[in-house]
Amino acid sequence: MMKKKLITVTFIITAILLEAQKSEKDSLLEIINQHKGDTSEVNALSYLGIQQTDADSSHNYATLGLSLAEKINYQKGKADCYLVFSKINFQSGNTPLAIQNSLDALNTFKKINDYQGMATTYLSLQSICRDGLSDYRNSLNYAFSGVQVAEAHNVMTYLWYRGHKILPLLLGEMGQTYALMNMPDSALIYTQKSLDQNELFNGEEYEFAVYLMATIQNMQGKYDDALKNYRKALPLALHEEFPWDTLQIFSGMSTLFRNISQLDSSIHYAKIVATGWSNQSEYKNLLEALTNLTQIYKQKGNIDSAYKYLELSHAIQDSIYSIDNNREVQNVLFSENMKQQEMIANQAAYKNKVQLYMLLGGIFILLLIAIILWRNNQHKQIAKAKIEKAYTDLKATQSQLIQSEKMASLGELTAGSAHEIQNPLNFVNNFSEVNKDLLVELKDEIKKGNLDEVSAIADDVISNEEKINHHGKRADAIVKGMLQHSRSNSGVKEPTDINALADEYLRLAYHGLRAKDKSFNATMKTNFDDSLSADEAGIGNINIIPQDIGRVILNLITNAFYAVTEKKNQQPEYDPIVTVSTRLIKESVGSSSPIRHSPSVIISVKDNGNGIPQKVLDKIFQPFFTTKPTGQGTGLGLSLSYDIVKAHGGEIKVETKEGEGAEFIIQLPLNITS
Repeated sequence: MMKKKLITVTFIITAILLEAQKSEKDSLLEIINQHKGDTSEVNALSYLGIQQTDADSSHNYATLGLSLAEKINYQKGKADCYLVFSKINFQSGNTPLAIQNSLDALNTFKKINDYQGMATTYLSLQSICRDGLSDYRNSLNYAFSGVQVAEAHNVMTYLWYRGHKILPLLLGEMGQTYALMNMPDSALIYTQKSLDQNELFNGEEYEFAVYLMATIQNMQGKYDDALKNYRKALPLALHEEFPWDTLQIFSGMSTLFRNISQLDSSIHYAKIVATGWSNQSEYKNLLEALTNLTQIYKQKGNIDSAYKYLELSHAIQDSIYSIDNNREVQNVLFSENMKQQEMIANQAAYKNKVQLYMLLGGIFILLLIAIILWRNNQHKQIAKAKIEKAYTDLKATQSQLIQSEKMASLGELTAGSAHEIQNPLNFVNNFSEVNKDLLVELKDEIKKGNLDEVSAIADDVISNEEKINHHGKRADAIVKGMLQHSRSNSGVKEPTDINALADEYLRLAYHGLRAKDKSFNATMKTNFDDSLSADEAGIGNINIIPQDIGRVILNLITNAFYAVTEKKNQQPEYDPIVTVSTRLIKESVGSSSPIRHSPSVIISVKDNGNGIPQKVLDKIFQPFFTTKPTGQGTGLGLSLSYDIVKAHGGEIKVETKEGEGAEFIIQLPLNITS
């Protein structure tokens, strides 16, 4: 009773789905009846042709569509109609002509680079080769080609079902082919890939992949799981408007019940397939059902019925797989192969012809160039002289720009040093004037005979003289340091306290800018590694050329001050900060670090300015490249800094984020000096 209800529901749902398709058919007929003779009419005719269940109606629509497509030279429309003919001929058992139609469609789609059409045609060819010829090898080849086209060209949808993806269809068909080859493991792989695509038909899970999973489970002996998936696939097939797919589900269920020896249920579902089969259904489903009926009746001892279904099975196999039919298919495939070989030969001949023309053209161009060079040979010396003069001028300009950059650095250094000297000189001058007044007062007190006051004044004078001496030595040290930095670079490395060097140039750069711009102000932060200072019982001084590394540090700090000044001018409420830090690296670090070898010393100059735009980040160390306005920079500072650091065997890199600031990181190999 339950089985009868299931059959009744199946046909009711089928009728409802067919009714739902009427509105779509009416809209297509309306387009055709307008007789515009354009591509939309061809598309409507081919779409109606593929949707028809009646072979004659389908053939009529496809014939009209092909005729109009040829008339208006609509290549895609022609290919679409070829596919309709392929479907008609395959369902009527004319497999050779079906293959020829699909090959004609494929070649046309290839000419116009219609990758969706190509993928759809490969899907058609794999089905014809597998179900019409049991030619599994060619079937898999066509399916693989379809997958490659779909993936390489991002083909998402099937030709006539724009809302549905083609990739899960191709993967599912490959799974079915492997299942027919009795290779359940391979079948399972491609079936699972098809399921993983999460394809939905009318909002429901793709039923064919579910049916195929049930078939594989049936082959593996997982009968409970297989039965669940068969019953799950059945309503999906009806809802997805594939009512004829129910026959393949019923044939699978027939095989399952036969495997578990429920013979009456197996006979029931096999007879549904045998009586419900039409040319819309696949032959393999009918053959599977007839084979089950033959075997079961033979097992039951009902020889007449077994013989009856055996004869039906043989008759169908003879009509599909007859020798003449196979020979004709082979002729079609051979002809197609010959066409392909001829096409390849023609392409090779054309390529050779093009190469010949290119060779002749090249010879002509070479002759023309030789004539031009011969005629211009007399101007060669003049051109050479001009080039040499231009090169000399360029070298002179480069030298001037380099000197300009050096003078700019010297100016920054001088301005900072002058400001540094000014403080102790002010102390010396002030205490000298105070001592002068004290000495005058001392003389008066001596005359008065006030010895206690004389002694107190003398003590003040002595104290002031000590301060004068202290600040005089301070000024002397600054002048000596200035002379040291300004003397010619010997190129010899010296033991240097890197923390003191960085701190000194930070102050010089700051005071240099203050000397030029009294309104300039910024927060300066230092974070020095004490282990790099000799007076902290650290590793001691390191061997560098202090004038060169000092110039690098000065240049980076000056650039940082420039960056925060620019941002301050744009955002008055902004608080500019420049941080100079040092760090000792004793061990190797990961690839994410700027350091490539160890032990090393890191010198970092960081600001919270506007940062460096990503588009120019690769250019900042190139000579003469600058982001500053014309007249405010030569573009040599970072280039010279890069060369100096490289000459020390080190590296320099920058880390930046637009709008948040930049950090220049110098890495120098650690040459310890006790």
